[in-house]
Amino acid sequence: MSTPRPASSLPRALGLIAPLGLVAMPAGAATLQANSRIEQVTLYPDAAVVTRRLAVEIPAGSHDILLPDLPMTADPASLRVEASGSGRLLLGGIDLRMGVAEAKADAELEARLKARREARDRLADRIDTTETRKAMVQRLAQGDPAPKDGKPLDLESWLKAVDAVGKTLQTLNDELRGLRIEETKINEEITALEAAVGQPGTQNPRRVAAIAVEAPEAIKATLTVSYRVAGASWRPVYDARLDTRGAKPSLELTRRALIRQRTGEDWREAKVVLSTLRVQRGTAAPVLGSERLGFYEPPPPRSLPMPMAAAPAPEAVARMAEQDRRQKMAAERSEPAEEQQAQLAANPFHAEFTLPGTVTLPSGNEERSLRLASEAIEPKLQHKAAPVLDPTAYLEASFNLKGEAPLLPGEVLLTRDGAFIGRARLGAIAGGDKVELGFGADERVKITRIPLQKEARDAGIFGSNRTEDNRFRTDIRNLHAFPVTLQLLDRLPISEDQAITIERLSEMTKPDIENVEDRRGVMAWNLTLAPQESKAVVTAWRVRWPQGKTLRPQPLPR
Repeated sequence: MSTPRPASSLPRALGLIAPLGLVAMPAGAATLQANSRIEQVTLYPDAAVVTRRLAVEIPAGSHDILLPDLPMTADPASLRVEASGSGRLLLGGIDLRMGVAEAKADAELEARLKARREARDRLADRIDTTETRKAMVQRLAQGDPAPKDGKPLDLESWLKAVDAVGKTLQTLNDELRGLRIEETKINEEITALEAAVGQPGTQNPRRVAAIAVEAPEAIKATLTVSYRVAGASWRPVYDARLDTRGAKPSLELTRRALIRQRTGEDWREAKVVLSTLRVQRGTAAPVLGSERLGFYEPPPPRSLPMPMAAAPAPEAVARMAEQDRRQKMAAERSEPAEEQQAQLAANPFHAEFTLPGTVTLPSGNEERSLRLASEAIEPKLQHKAAPVLDPTAYLEASFNLKGEAPLLPGEVLLTRDGAFIGRARLGAIAGGDKVELGFGADERVKITRIPLQKEARDAGIFGSNRTEDNRFRTDIRNLHAFPVTLQLLDRLPISEDQAITIERLSEMTKPDIENVEDRRGVMAWNLTLAPQESKAVVTAWRVRWPQGKTLRPQPLPR
């Protein structure tokens, strides 16, 4: 290490970065308490990086600056510190310790809790007073009324006394019953408020960061502490709104982010940046090993019966149950919250969306929806139909994605002419790629697929093959007052066996596209239909196979 220059030759502002254990400081350093605030959160689809800023006055000498409120989800290996000061400042190691922090309650909730407890005390006094009055009346009812002039009371006076006692007890019982109901209600409110603000004296486990610093003279310094936390994520959701009622169709595609953070710390008034990078994904390609191809040899038969599989251990059953519970929790979706528009910054390998202003995101299980960006698109509309599976024409809007920001896989909420159509899934799409979105069935485009006469011929006396002719006609009619374009999809079977031959018949309508999207045997006809116009497409083929064999159609993997 080179010899340090004199203090006079050093700049007055110095920024340093210190990973864990960079420089050792003398033991017994003084402790400085510092309050930090979360300045920025960079949120990834599977993690987050939190940046805190704190200003502190550092006396001359060696000291430990304590940050007592870091969450338990903070990764110790990711902790980094940057500092700048009004004079020379040396950063030492960072000691991450275990600590506790008293639960902090919301001031409004604390006030409400205090008021309800006072109301409960006042109600308890009223109940005690009423109980005392009831006890006095009951004691009076148990004694004999004092006779007048030594003579016992007559029957009428007895009845009046009994009636007066009965009415008084009934009134007191009704009053006590209402007070008990009110007491139960107040106790329930107090229980709910105590659960919201935390019981007095409860403490939460936290991490405490001790940053060692050394200053030759007293200075004012600003420290920036960053660390990675688990339990935070965001996922993309899209709104696609198609409007066909104007002179030209228009499509508004809105990007949204559903954010959930369960890090154990509240992000209050922080700048939030959303990144498309995945932190938990691997950083390098897997190592590909060699493969040997040999003949399969079945194992020799066993004379003894196979032992029955042992039942899973209770620990395994509990572990599987816990995994199922977590998967169900991860599948829950909450309603979207307030919207915000973000600023996009596209990089060569990822994109970042910076939300405007500051955002407050408390730690919990709730998801919050934020608006990232919106784009007005002039799409190309086309109908698609595969009547061999479904005789319905579906409206499709397609466009090429502009810009460098990709579309991440996510759910799309589809709206056509102001009406909600449904939901779909959108795959990963890079800038410049084609996007195709389906916007539901069009009942004004009628499609009917009709099987025509089927001819089957067995082999003759000298023949060895059987022949079968298949014919289908698909009728399409446009009931709209404007022309529509339709891509009709159909298929012919293919053969991978030389003994099975397939040929097209002459009456088959020639397709415009063969092997659509490299799917063998799948064909497409691009049709334009004027208002009230009808068209027909015929598919026809002949298949030959050996006599005595049975054909069985099998779907090919896509």
